Amino acid sequence: MSDNIIIFPKAFNHGSYIEQLKGLQIELGENYTRVMENYMLSRALEMEATKLQEQYDDVLMRYAEMIGTENVPVGLLEFSTHTCHKEGDEIEMVKSNPDEELLRLQANVRQGMDELANYLQGMNNDELQ
Repeated sequence: MSDNIIIFPKAFNHGSYIEQLKGLQIELGENYTRVMENYMLSRALEMEATKLQEQYDDVLMRYAEMIGTENVPVGLLEFSTHTCHKEGDEIEMVKSNPDEELLRLQANVRQGMDELANYLQGMNNDELQ
């Protein structure tokens, strides 16, 4: 017998570790499924909010054209993405043209987030099989 052999004082019961690992796999799978579901829900809410924002800005600008941008009540500017100019106590809405570079970057981010969501959803589906 070689002198390099180490004798463990207790018998190794690998069965309890396997059971723990299987239980943790189930919990992790359920957890990641909930994470994915909530992520997809947040993306859907974000897209809905973007559409509502565009609609809000459109209606606000049509209203401002009728009454004049200087007469738009301050409370209506809270959700506006248009520029506001403050001079003393006066706040005036200034119609701004969207920055093309910013729009392009936002579109790229949205596309990347959608690709990530699809990838993660595919990974999740693969693990469930």
